[in-house]
Amino acid sequence: MGTVAGQFSYESPNAFMSPVASASVLERAEQLVHLLRDLVRCDAVMLTASNPFAPTPQHELLAADGYSDAALRRLLDDFVPDTENPAFHLVRNRVRSALRWSDLARDWNIRFAVTSIAEQHLIPAGFHEGLTSSLSLPDGSHVGAVHMNWSTSRAATDDRRRTVEQFRPLLAGTSDLLQPYRVLADEVYGDAHVALIGAGLEQRIPGRDVGPILRSEGPLWPLLLTSVPHRDGRYIWIDEAGTFHRIDLTRCAGATVLVAERETPAPYDLTVRELQIVTLLAVGASNPEIADALVVSRRTVSTHVEHILAKLAVASRAEVAALAAREGLRFIQRSAHSSL
Repeated sequence: MGTVAGQFSYESPNAFMSPVASASVLERAEQLVHLLRDLVRCDAVMLTASNPFAPTPQHELLAADGYSDAALRRLLDDFVPDTENPAFHLVRNRVRSALRWSDLARDWNIRFAVTSIAEQHLIPAGFHEGLTSSLSLPDGSHVGAVHMNWSTSRAATDDRRRTVEQFRPLLAGTSDLLQPYRVLADEVYGDAHVALIGAGLEQRIPGRDVGPILRSEGPLWPLLLTSVPHRDGRYIWIDEAGTFHRIDLTRCAGATVLVAERETPAPYDLTVRELQIVTLLAVGASNPEIADALVVSRRTVSTHVEHILAKLAVASRAEVAALAAREGLRFIQRSAHSSL
């Protein structure tokens, strides 16, 4: 059950820990939670992150002290956009500040003490005042929440509430599970359009533009969803207007892939057909196999291969394959013979 008066523990933290947060994020969250707990002298505290890869809004636990398993589960489950809890609905959807039970009653006529989570889990555990704050980035993106409770109402002072307010930007930065991807995109891909593929869903990275090519309704996205979960590397894609696009795939934690896209000139002055053949050469296809795949004659394939060797300034098919992998000359296409 929940503990108070300086005893901070809960029964089985691994059952609630975020499966999508890195070990370094969890460690930083734990440090912040303990520091904040010491500053505001609360009897229970938890920091959560909104899971950007969940198919429906869902919070994951980053760090906690002082709550029972049942209370943790309810706090995680109830702090969602369509929550029936009037206090959480207000804090989650409308107010960007930290509110105590007393603030809710005085300013919003909401009695948190009569909500089911308070009556069933918090008050029986000895908590008689609490505070909740939604955490968001400067652009307004919701990234998590902080909850805390005290055993006495007088302990939740105005100064301690203001301390929580001062901590909100730091807590939000820790709860932002997309922040490592944004850093990677900024450092490696500059001003390229970027998106994340994880759990089969498009993810826009706050502060970065997904652009027209990586939109989920665009022609490229379905190919990426079915092709890239376990791949990385550089590729070429050509849109319907004949514009070449450089596509960079970086495999991140788990099955998450960072996709970067930017327009590019035709590499080595290769034509679309030559890029298709380079792609097939990169997976070891023979001339007859290439001819069958592209529905052209073997002589046509031989001629294209000669042109490719000349443009790439290499002497063999093996060198073509090596160069294609190294410089990202493989072509993203709908063919089942594509290397992507």
